Amino acid sequence: MPAYHQMGHDSENLLWVEELSRYGGAILSPVNYGQNKITSQIEWAREQNDFETIFDPQLYVPNSERGCLREWSYFPDDVDTADPTSDAWWEELLEAIVSVCRSMAPTAVCSPAILPRAFSDDYYAQLVSVGNHLCTCLSHNGLRPIQTAVVGMPDLATSGRPMEVASILSRSKANHIYLVLMSQTEPRREFREVEEIKGAMRLIAALQATGLETTVGFCSSNLLLWKAAGASHCATGKFFDLRRFTRDRFEEPGGQGGGQLPYWFEESLMAFLRQSDVQRIMPMQLPNLSPSPNPFGAQILGQLRAEPERAWLALAWRQFMFWFADVENRLENGSVGAAALLRTADNNWRTLDDSDFIMEERRNDGGWIRPWRRALTEYQSPS
Repeated sequence: MPAYHQMGHDSENLLWVEELSRYGGAILSPVNYGQNKITSQIEWAREQNDFETIFDPQLYVPNSERGCLREWSYFPDDVDTADPTSDAWWEELLEAIVSVCRSMAPTAVCSPAILPRAFSDDYYAQLVSVGNHLCTCLSHNGLRPIQTAVVGMPDLATSGRPMEVASILSRSKANHIYLVLMSQTEPRREFREVEEIKGAMRLIAALQATGLETTVGFCSSNLLLWKAAGASHCATGKFFDLRRFTRDRFEEPGGQGGGQLPYWFEESLMAFLRQSDVQRIMPMQLPNLSPSPNPFGAQILGQLRAEPERAWLALAWRQFMFWFADVENRLENGSVGAAALLRTADNNWRTLDDSDFIMEERRNDGGWIRPWRRALTEYQSPS
């Protein structure tokens, strides 16, 4: 099933790039855009064939910097003082969200969720309660409800916990889960905790097994793992804006768009590379598993040869997003497998190590590849 474009700061123009048409929809961001902007995004999407628009209210961190959220009529005046366990408060909020969405008419609406102090059974039960009330509110509006599930990855590392969480979430009346995996991993770094990764994969598989269509939000190259677990969709945006879901990402000042250095995504290493590394690695012709020709990659390489000083940040965003949708499609149709991609990357990192190749960034060392391989192997062959 197709990937989703996760909207972020200054990414509206990526929606209508013809070469990114493999995306099946967009998850809209009221943090980054006001209602008029998002309404125009929805209107554009209606003119496309089967392009979905999913509205995420994005109330995850009520006491954070809120970007454009205060411009939205559903944003609660008492958001900093309200009791998040109050059913009446949630019902009033849902009515306001539904009213706004009825006027904009996106394809689907995600249930609102606030980050908890602890990922307890009661928290997950409340998520489901809010989601079920949204289903009731949307039952006669022609809008599809989606159950938001914010899940702590450290919690999933405990044996049996993924199945417990899946059991609670499966009580949702919605048939679609928007899974937001919250990690303690530093933003812009890859997951490396094997047990947490396995727990997330087991949760995804369990949700899918109950018949719930599962979309994993805020993804990067880790979509290999989530697709191997059976995720229906994965969502991404400009790579340094949306690679990680943390509390901090909603506490950054509004209007800032994440890392502003250009990075090339290299499938043969499953890594993001700086310009100097791209120019040194490409002549090495590392083995790869025949990725589709990337038009933006070709533009970048041509520019680096002809005008190496010229900026290529916008092309970098497009190069990664093209790869993401393309590899999601290849994983979905079985033309390539996650295990083979990771094995190739592992071998290529060993080649670089043997030749004393030093990346420009110290922590860009491929150290996440073996934990990913181990997590995938142990998930597929549990002892």
